[in-house]
Amino acid sequence: MMISCKKQLAALTFVLICINALLPAQEPVHVTRSDNKVILEGKVYYVHLVKAGQTLYSIARAYNVSEKEILIENPGAIAAELTIGQVLKIPSDPASAFSVDTGEGADRKKNHILKPGETLYSLSRRYDCTVEDLLKLNPGIDINDIPVGQKILLPPDETVRNELSFDEEGYLFHKVKKGETLYSIARYYGVSLREIRSVNLELGWGGPKSGDVLRIPQPSTTSAEIFSPAIVPVDSVSEKKDMVIIEDSYTYDEMKEEEYFPERMYRVAYLIPFDYHEMEPLDSLLKDVNSPIRRERIRENYRIASATPQSVNFLEFLEGSLMAIDELTNEGFRVDLKVYDTKNSMSRTRKILEEPAFSEVDLIIGPFFRYNLELVTEFSKNNRIPMVTPFYSSEEMAMENPYLFQPTPSYKTEYRNNAAFIGRLYNNNLILVHQGDSSWMEQISFYKEALFEEIEKYSAVETVLFKEVVIIDGNTEGLVHSLNPDISNLIILPSVDEAFASMVSGKLFYELQNYDIEVFGSSYWSGFNNIELSYIHALNLKISHTHWEDHHDPGFLEFLNNFRKNYIREPESYYRLGYNYGVTGYNLSIFFLSALHQYGNRFLFHLDDHHEDSMVYGYDFIRVSPAGGYENRALNYYYFNKDLNVERIQLPERPPLHHYLQPAGDDPIYFWWSDPDPDSTDHTNTLNPE
Repeated sequence: MMISCKKQLAALTFVLICINALLPAQEPVHVTRSDNKVILEGKVYYVHLVKAGQTLYSIARAYNVSEKEILIENPGAIAAELTIGQVLKIPSDPASAFSVDTGEGADRKKNHILKPGETLYSLSRRYDCTVEDLLKLNPGIDINDIPVGQKILLPPDETVRNELSFDEEGYLFHKVKKGETLYSIARYYGVSLREIRSVNLELGWGGPKSGDVLRIPQPSTTSAEIFSPAIVPVDSVSEKKDMVIIEDSYTYDEMKEEEYFPERMYRVAYLIPFDYHEMEPLDSLLKDVNSPIRRERIRENYRIASATPQSVNFLEFLEGSLMAIDELTNEGFRVDLKVYDTKNSMSRTRKILEEPAFSEVDLIIGPFFRYNLELVTEFSKNNRIPMVTPFYSSEEMAMENPYLFQPTPSYKTEYRNNAAFIGRLYNNNLILVHQGDSSWMEQISFYKEALFEEIEKYSAVETVLFKEVVIIDGNTEGLVHSLNPDISNLIILPSVDEAFASMVSGKLFYELQNYDIEVFGSSYWSGFNNIELSYIHALNLKISHTHWEDHHDPGFLEFLNNFRKNYIREPESYYRLGYNYGVTGYNLSIFFLSALHQYGNRFLFHLDDHHEDSMVYGYDFIRVSPAGGYENRALNYYYFNKDLNVERIQLPERPPLHHYLQPAGDDPIYFWWSDPDPDSTDHTNTLNPE
């Protein structure tokens, strides 16, 4: 019997090896840093020979420089058309890690005078920031109508990362300067917080102190796939396997000893970036402007900005929060409330955190944006104070702070949720559409992995019609050619760019007479205002979102009535994801403050049980890792039907599960049967401490 089993395994191994030999190679191309250097005009360069499969992005990652730097040094190079054997010179500027300062430093303001043909998007690419950053720094400008000559305030300069010399074991040493944090150091060297902690065990849960010397592991240099402006068939998608990282769990031992006193006074701090300041006088803006058209535009922009300053949005958030606090105090909740204006300033935020009384608060709500979130999350973790960041959606902070609550889901959570829906429609012609922007490729790759993970539950991937279309410079010819007249076409369009989404929707709308087309968008679509409603509803748009303001819902109508009574107006300020600031402030405050009232500081142990009837929409907080905090995963599906209504829908009926053999890992003699696992959208808070 033993001999027979061995013969069967040997035969099976041989067959699998033969099959693998016939399949196209799917391994990502690794970029090895060249050892050849040359000095040109007193500057040191690496000399890199482009090999098959290498991209500008992967080469830039390997040398720790930006794609822009490579293109500047190699004027003949084109990002999407690198050729095998092409020689690139890569800048190398050695620096001592002991002299590096990753802190934010003093605020440095600079301006850009808008030239013909320039847009906020082109400026964001040029100055390595986001359009949102520019809008936040320049309140009142119209993104679609910015006059030539307009002065645009730019973000502070970022620290430029230099080429650094690692020792034979793959480490270098960084001396911590005043004002630096673990996150700023990790960001500078291009490694994760977890990687730094894993080689500096003495850090424990705290952050580094000024004068500490940290080991910095060498960043990995794996490549990322950059797609050409064409249709990419399914068999060209590389399969990537996540590395399983075992980390110590955090169990909130100090909170298990906490006693609950119903009559206790709880201290709650709100960190809100009001940053209200007097506007520059209109006369000074019009000075030296002779064009009548430009003068009229300046007057109109000034009128809009003075009517609704940016601080109005955050004031509405506070107004909603105060409504919740009024309700809870009427029920006996005792609260010592403090509201701090962070003023869009890291130094201001740091001063607030240094106040002796601040370390005694029971809950922090805020800050809103990344520029000071790092400071507050380190403070929260070190002082073991739960904090809620209302709008930040990246999961990296939550992975490191067990006290952080993130009501806005990350793109990974949204894409997994979308994939659960789309995977059940595998019989459609599935078309993933994007712009091919290298800064967006990590998200696109993750989306594809999530999609195929779901599709594999119901069908062999090779039999599914899946296409990937990259649209560059508005050329939609490939999109039209990818449509199939014989079956339903589901366009997967995860764009956060309203102009791009509008262009694609318009093109698809005029193809409805020839094809059956539906669109699955992103949560950002709920905040889009300039796409024709007729396009959206004709294309039966579907999105997933944490909530939708249903004006037929009794709970939402009650909130509106109370808001009107309190403030004699409608809640009208919206975040770019479609969240109303007033509703968000009310909902967050009701949930977390009532949790404090019912359970005290031990409310983290009762998240699954806690719900307030007066909430406009619910939360489903799940721990993102054994050592991390919590993310809201209460995503629902919404459908824009042809009757011009929006309705909440459920997952499509689940197709029969497809059972087939798959190799487990890299060893071809081990197999597993695909199990009938639960729906991807079912969540159980298995990491809850009790």
